[in-house]
Parts: sequence; structure tokens; C-alpha cells
Amino acid sequence: MNAYEIPNLRFSLPAGEDIARRRFVSVNSSSEGVIATTAGSAIGVSMNEAADGEVLDIADGIVVVEAGGAIAAGADVEVGADGKAVAKTTGIGVGVAITGATVAGQLVAVKLVSVSNANGTNGTDGAATQTIIYTAADLDAGADLADTPIGAVVGAGTITAVTIISLGAAGGVDETNESAFVLKVGTTTKATETFNADTTFPASGAAAALTVAEDASVAAGDVLLLNVTNGDTVNLPSFMVQVVVTLD
Repeated sequence: MNAYEIPNLRFSLPAGEDIARRRFVSVNSSSEGVIATTAGSAIGVSMNEAADGEVLDIADGIVVVEAGGAIAAGADVEVGADGKAVAKTTGIGVGVAITGATVAGQLVAVKLVSVSNANGTNGTDGAATQTIIYTAADLDAGADLADTPIGAVVGAGTITAVTIISLGAAGGVDETNESAFVLKVGTTTKATETFNADTTFPASGAAAALTVAEDASVAAGDVLLLNVTNGDTVNLPSFMVQVVVTLD
């Protein structure tokens, strides 16, 4: 087996369920990565094994997927059971097999193609995305971020996911000392989340999704501004902010 991979875009989402490595994945309504539906569309392939709530690394491009059955090199591929790759029959074509498999369980290299969820066809109708990643320094007790620029949008579109990935352990977050995250464009709020005793800040290496506003539209050149307001005892570790924008 001569499977190889050349990942193109790599990005992360919190896992919405336990996900094995080398499986087609999609995104659910909570902006979490989940196993792609049989015969459905996929946003990429899982690059690591992630338990529910952990950080799931996803890639497109030429990726290696576990086969769910025999696949000939050069054949169109669709999503099979448990996110495995199978030869396309009546489902959505998500890629082309560069290497083949003779039995289930082998690995195949698949060149992913752009897929439109609207019409279920292959080709260039699939949405383009931009991923913005910003790493914030450790915030000592009581320290805040106010309208901190974290990136600019390259084209008109909609913010579809905002994720916080913790790089350490938080302290001092409780009922009376909260950590409020707000992502804005200008003065308009685009995503929020408040961490407290009920909504815990993610553990080191884990992720949490912010709630995206109903109006999450953005224009070309818009600068995303991060605001973090902490209670007196809140001590946040360094963390990453990942924003996914689906471009028009």
C-alpha cells in the first residue's frame, strides 16, 4: 500500500463525539466536528483520535482515509459507514482515490473535492472558507483584553465557528468571578461565551465553542476584535482563538 498525504488546509474543531483517526468528518449545528454521514458531504478527514470535547485536527487536500471496502485507484469516493471511504455509488462524491484498497481496513490516499451541500454535486460550487487563528498570552488575575485585533476577513461571508483552545489550566473562575469572551466587528457582537462555575473554561488541550450571533455576516477587510473581561480572581492560561469564515 503506497498511500501518502499532502494536507492542504488544516484546522481544528471541538469533537462532538468520539472520533477515530483517518475518518471523513463534517460539522454539526454546534460547530463541532462529527463523523460524516454515510453518503453525505465532508469537510475533511480527522488527523488525530479525539474523544468527545477534545480538539479534533482536520485536514483537506490529499489525505489518508481508512477504507470501508475495496476501492480502485482512480475511483470516485463517497463517505461510508463510520466515516470510512468507499467507492461512490449513489452518495455525494467527496474525492478521488489516488491509491486503492483491496479490503476494508486498508488505508487509501484520497484527493478531496469541493462539495456543495445545497445541491449535492461535485465541483466548484462548494463554499470557500477562511480560518483565522490568534494566540493570546497568559492573562493574570483581573487582566482583560479590549478590542484586540486578531485578524482581517479576506472577503464577504459569514462567521460559522469560533473556538477557544486552552493551552494550560485556568484558575479562579467561579460563580462570582467570570470570564466573558466577546468577538466583535467594530461595535457589533459576532460571538460570545461566559465561563463561570456552570460553564467551565476548557482544560489544557481542550476546546470550547463560542455562541455565534444570529447576524454573523462580515465584509471584506473587516477586522475581528477580541474582548475578554475577567473577574478579580480569574487567571487564564495562554489560549488560541480559531475563527472559521464561510466566504460568499
